[in-house]
Amino acid sequence: MGTGLVRRWRLIALTLLAAMAAGCATGRLDATKPVGQEAQDIDGLMRLSGWMAVGVGIFVAAAVTTIIVKFRAKPTDDPDDLPPQIHGNRKAELTWTIIPTAMLVFLTIYTLPEVFALAREGDGQTIKVEGQQWWWQFSYDLDDDGHYDIVTANDLVIPTGEEVNLEIHSNDVIHSFWIPQLNGKKDAVPGRIHEWLISSDEPGIFYGECVEFCGLSHANMQMRTIVLTPADFERWKQEQLAGQEAAEKAPDEGSPESAGATLFETHCISCHVVDGPYESAAGGNANLLAGIAPNLTNLMSRTAFAGALYETYQIGPDGEYLRNPDGSLKLNLAELREWVRNAPDMKPARADNQQGMLDFSEVLTDQDLDNLMAYLQTLGSEPVLPATNAGAG
Repeated sequence: MGTGLVRRWRLIALTLLAAMAAGCATGRLDATKPVGQEAQDIDGLMRLSGWMAVGVGIFVAAAVTTIIVKFRAKPTDDPDDLPPQIHGNRKAELTWTIIPTAMLVFLTIYTLPEVFALAREGDGQTIKVEGQQWWWQFSYDLDDDGHYDIVTANDLVIPTGEEVNLEIHSNDVIHSFWIPQLNGKKDAVPGRIHEWLISSDEPGIFYGECVEFCGLSHANMQMRTIVLTPADFERWKQEQLAGQEAAEKAPDEGSPESAGATLFETHCISCHVVDGPYESAAGGNANLLAGIAPNLTNLMSRTAFAGALYETYQIGPDGEYLRNPDGSLKLNLAELREWVRNAPDMKPARADNQQGMLDFSEVLTDQDLDNLMAYLQTLGSEPVLPATNAGAG
């Protein structure tokens, strides 16, 4: 075997190994471990069709191998002779027509009920989901009066054992919402409302991302669903409402928090909202293509910021949240500070095109950043975490 041929086979083998390794690298997005009922239904369909495809592949491979071996050319064969032809063989043609048709009919009959089941409306609460470049907003109307009592970003918080309805919108371009362990994908299209359903009987944090290319930072448009027990979910709601009341109170005069609030009013309220003191000033958000920026009323209660690209609190190598000696969560202060200073350097954006946060590196001094961090830390309490992710210190 020549050297060139050996190199070619080595390259093919390495390519196949790389493809197999890439297929195994699921990270935090793992559709092979469904938790929600809807995700389990999709997984069942995929596994059924996959095993059927494997069976067809094995049969075809065996047939091709048999033909290659049985009808291979022999030294004694006349090169002008042809093997027996089967064109017009009714049995053969019916066989390779009826069997695939029967398999497709079976798969269709099995799939259709699941398609309608996935499109059903759940018996739980309804949450408004809004996609924009490049983050997600979630709004809760707790008493169904048309007013959204809780508005958050990046973290979609739901209780266990409840079929939660989602009303998926887009404020700019087409996005696609996907939490693979809880359900499949559903597009967010401007001017339309797409309904979707998620549920989980297990507490936990389940990760997702936008899966419809939507511009520069599409790959950085992530989100997560935090599933809490009903008791913890009620506590989360009460803490969100308490955070709104706390945000309305002005910080003590002369404190770093007060200086940070003044800076926030100067530089931030043209886009961001804090319920109470800074909501009317930000009405319209005309500085943004999407017309909306994250509501920061309960910023500290969220597990992530910048479109869920960065963790709000520090996480150890074992995936558990790290804690201070007093038991509080360790804030990821360095990255939060840098995000406020120069967001485009941490996440590609087009602020000049009204997409993404501005660069304040030439505007804010180190003291300004310290004061802003002091103020931001007053916005909300620590997140309510599932027991499996709470961390022990």
